[in-house]
Amino acid sequence: MDFMWGCGLILYFFMVLEGLVVNGQSVNFFIFGDSLVDAGTNNYINTSKNHQANFLPYGENSFFAKPTGRFSDGRISPDFIAKLANLPLIPPYLEPGANHSFGANFASAGAGALQTTNQGQVVDMDTQIEQYINLTGRLRRNLGDSKANQVLSNAVYYISAGLNDYKVFVMDYEAQLSHCKEEYVRIVTSNLIRQILELYKRGARKFVFPSLKPLGCTPGMRSHTGGRCLAAASHFVVYHNNALEDLLISLANTLSAFQYIFFDHHEFLNPMMQKPDMHGFDSGDDACCGSGQNQGEYTCGGKSNATTYELCQDASTFVWFDSFHYTERIHRLAAYSMWDGNVSYVRPQALKNFFNMATGKVPKVHLGRKGIMSIALSEIGSRMAS
Repeated sequence: MDFMWGCGLILYFFMVLEGLVVNGQSVNFFIFGDSLVDAGTNNYINTSKNHQANFLPYGENSFFAKPTGRFSDGRISPDFIAKLANLPLIPPYLEPGANHSFGANFASAGAGALQTTNQGQVVDMDTQIEQYINLTGRLRRNLGDSKANQVLSNAVYYISAGLNDYKVFVMDYEAQLSHCKEEYVRIVTSNLIRQILELYKRGARKFVFPSLKPLGCTPGMRSHTGGRCLAAASHFVVYHNNALEDLLISLANTLSAFQYIFFDHHEFLNPMMQKPDMHGFDSGDDACCGSGQNQGEYTCGGKSNATTYELCQDASTFVWFDSFHYTERIHRLAAYSMWDGNVSYVRPQALKNFFNMATGKVPKVHLGRKGIMSIALSEIGSRMAS
């Protein structure tokens, strides 16, 4: 379903928002990726219930008091970031009649960096970028290239992708036979870098990358191992996160005006998962909603054709809402940590800086066959060999 361009609706607004205005305009916010940041995209596509959250108990807490398609009991990190930036909630690109004056959310639950991950059931990352290009094409026709370039270069781009690629791989024995671990990480990260470069070529300059969360220690993975962390899944995530951060450093040293923020989910979550009581949580291992071991079976809301499931009384005392997704409280803590940036797991700067500064003149980009992509791939190879 395409983006509906309403009469008088344009992406350029001269707003007066204290401390969050760059060159007289509000900073736009674009979100790409998976279920960690999906604000309801999968409500508007033909997919399975396992890739949707448009039913209770999702969205059960007092903020929405109804399901919205977010995989949480309430808000997700981009919602809190928008609030901190004095922006409205950023709606899904596919939401009919939505106001995209301040940005758009393209994220789709189940999507990965690879097109083959949950293919046909989700909006993959390449398609999300095509949707972004479609939206920005309308912006350029409205404003002209010069003003549009200014809007796009000052915008903030939040990308959460890769986890589903490893989740599918770990659970697929045949896939494991066809690729070694290092090769598969190289495939995923090289695709992600290609997608980043495509956005950069289209004007993006300020990127936010949450690292992949500790997949092996999610309730969903614990449910397959008698309550233990699944080591194979954890190893993939560590390799990926190390390679990605190294690549981001390389891109920042190579591409003009390229800036990034890396949010280390492992360093952020470990204290709450290892000693939850010290941080005001009842559990760091169990899901609030689900069944079986650690309530990690993916049955929340009747997923996987389940007729019954368990639901905790207070989701705010849990790290995990369902088998693989955070509670609103975790999303809030993550967003505020990124915004302030005064912790070691937010590198190399605070997110609030991205909403308070301009990038300057947008240079022309030439990505030759032996350009940045070659550098990126060589960096991945170096990381895999170390």
